[in-house]
Amino acid sequence: MALDRYATAVERTIFNWYFGGENAPVEPVFNTLQMGIRHGMQVYVPIETPDVLARMLGDPEKLKAGDTYTCGQEVPIRFRHIAEDPEGNYLIPVFTSQEELDKGESSSVINQTFGDLIKALDRWPQCQGLVINPWDKRMILTKESLEVVKRHVPKSHISFVRGSVLDLHVDAIVNAANKSLLGGGGVDGAIHRAAGKELLQECRKLNGCETGEAKITGAYAIRDVDHIIHTVGPVYSGKNRDADLLSACYWNSLEAARQNGCGSIAFPGISTGVYGYPLDEAAVVALRTIVRWFEAHKETVMNVYLCCFKDAEYEAFMRLLQ
Repeated sequence: MALDRYATAVERTIFNWYFGGENAPVEPVFNTLQMGIRHGMQVYVPIETPDVLARMLGDPEKLKAGDTYTCGQEVPIRFRHIAEDPEGNYLIPVFTSQEELDKGESSSVINQTFGDLIKALDRWPQCQGLVINPWDKRMILTKESLEVVKRHVPKSHISFVRGSVLDLHVDAIVNAANKSLLGGGGVDGAIHRAAGKELLQECRKLNGCETGEAKITGAYAIRDVDHIIHTVGPVYSGKNRDADLLSACYWNSLEAARQNGCGSIAFPGISTGVYGYPLDEAAVVALRTIVRWFEAHKETVMNVYLCCFKDAEYEAFMRLLQ
């Protein structure tokens, strides 16, 4: 099965949910699950190898992932179960990718539409729900929580994360770049090192970037990220123009993400390092701009992660929310 973009989004938001810790909001995961249901998201579901197929193969070890076999008769399919208790209650495991499937024991699998799968759960009274990617960062969805997911109305969401943009799995990360776009210190240098020399080669073709603007590139060697959005923040001067330019960085980055089909984006603290923008003031500009962008794009669902590399950055946002 080719990678399903909606299954990838679910896999990424579950990773970020774990990374965010015990207080991480679940709304981004529910957003991606509901979007997956709406768009026919395909998942891998392990099954017990049918007897007719086992007899056909002779040796079950010959069964390899991705192989296709044709049988001239009807074959009953039984999903594999996990976490079965003495009363016979169980969960059905599902996987968002071949990579997640390969982390555990091998199994025959079928491709199944996630929405159809959850509709079928009512047929099996002892099935308690699903567990997504059980071998690693699992998410258990009981029948009750799946009802919440089915009723969930996706809408853009802001999450506050302690860490770097490079720690998250998202469609796009934002680079607080300089005007040359050729790398520098701080998060800019870290992103260039992580992406590799191909990023520098692409950036050389962009002819730089003005303050407040944003330009998008590939992510290259950075796994679990599709794009890098480079924006140049203002050097703080205390003038009103500073806030306008900083706001433009967030707005134009979100626009670049939307125009390139992204559903998730991670921001660093733009201009709050060597460019000297006071943290409390920068937090106000960031939040106001993102909320204003949400209101202007109600048809778009964007999971936004504000990454706070230092505790002081996180505390500035928390003071503002209080």
